Amino acid sequence: MIYEGYFLKDAISKLLSDGYKVFAPVKIGDFHVFREISSADEADFDCVLPRNSAKIAVFPQNEVLISYGDWIEEIPMEEKKIAIAGIRACDAKAIKLLDKHFLEGFVDPYYKARREKLLTIAISCREASINCFCQSFGINPRKPEADVVVSEIDEKTFVSAKTEAGKDFLKNFELREESESEASALEKFESEKLEMRKIEVDVEKLKKCFESSYWKEVAMNCKSCGLCTYLCPTCFCFDIYDEGEKRGVRIRAWDSCQFPLHTLESSSHNPRAEKWQRLRNRFYDKFYYTLRKGDYYCVGCGRCIDFCPAGIDLINVISGVR
Repeated sequence: MIYEGYFLKDAISKLLSDGYKVFAPVKIGDFHVFREISSADEADFDCVLPRNSAKIAVFPQNEVLISYGDWIEEIPMEEKKIAIAGIRACDAKAIKLLDKHFLEGFVDPYYKARREKLLTIAISCREASINCFCQSFGINPRKPEADVVVSEIDEKTFVSAKTEAGKDFLKNFELREESESEASALEKFESEKLEMRKIEVDVEKLKKCFESSYWKEVAMNCKSCGLCTYLCPTCFCFDIYDEGEKRGVRIRAWDSCQFPLHTLESSSHNPRAEKWQRLRNRFYDKFYYTLRKGDYYCVGCGRCIDFCPAGIDLINVISGVR
């Protein structure tokens, strides 16, 4: 379907008027971030990927789980509908991976409350950034797995619904059927691969090199800052702490396997006390341990490569495993 106008801005205005909590890319200085907006004018889609991931809409960096006094006084659960406008294929896939973690087996009620109210409006990628490699994991950057997909081709805005929720939302807009030539242009656009980096994961090699000195070499420049995990759209580690003694709140906050205290036990034993052990854990978490869930827990967004202060390149690390 074709929309005559600026669909993303019009969609955001409709979502806000319907009471949605809307997350979209916002330009801050010379970079973009996903954050909640209160006006369509705040959104800026002139970027390949915002610096942070869209997972903050369903898994906030900090959230109150309960407020307490003599006993639990309140359990705040998300009540508003949520929408992410401008999500890309990699982040959309990442949310499906988070679903496996938070909704299969033990169900996280806070995540579930947000996820059930979520509407995703994705943008097809016309180009890749320098460190994108999502195609290595079977992700089509021009055909995101979202409720609604928006593609800009030859100055025309193609809009398609991929789910029932998406179809219901598009009933609010006047769309016209694309012509045969326009439909052919969309099909061609979605089938073309983008030029981007590639990664090849050798799981058998990972199995054999767990104790290799290779990980000490890779970790030599690592700062244990945790930036890679905080920018990652599939990382799900968190800590829980209380603020207040007789009265206060219990907070869940993102944690990182790269922090020295992450695995510290109450006995004072730390099974990953060394920096190289923590760095190794991150790579095994992405490409080995989580295979029991059926997928690699990397979507090839490249953020960890883009912003690592030590210049550690995930693709080069995995390719160099020995």
